[in-house]
Order: sequence, then C-alpha cells, then structure tokens
Amino acid sequence: MIDAKIALGIFISLLGVLFFFNNKNMGKGAHELYKKLYTARNLTIIFRLLGILLFILGLILALS
Repeated sequence: MIDAKIALGIFISLLGVLFFFNNKNMGKGAHELYKKLYTARNLTIIFRLLGILLFILGLILALS
C-alpha cells in the first residue's frame, strides 16, 4: 500500500512539473479542443451522461 502511494505521488508530481513547464503549448492545444468540444449541443449530452454516471455511482455507494 505504501509503495502504491509513493508511485502515485511521484506520478502526480511529474504531471505537475509537465503542466508547469509546458503550459503555453498545452494551452494552445486545449483551446482548440475546447472550441470543438464545448458547443451547446455537446454540453447537453455531456451533462446528461455526467448526471447518469453520478446517479449510478450514488446508488452504488448508498446500497453497498
């Protein structure tokens, strides 16, 4: 269990360093992705799927 926490901590730290130093390039790519992804039609689908997922996870947690 300790080894998994250490590995996860190292992974998250490396991901943080990647985000910190590569933010300008990632920002340009994310901007283009979000322009295509977050349209009014797609957002309604995304929120419906998220609502279904949260409802199912809530039921699983409540009944387990």
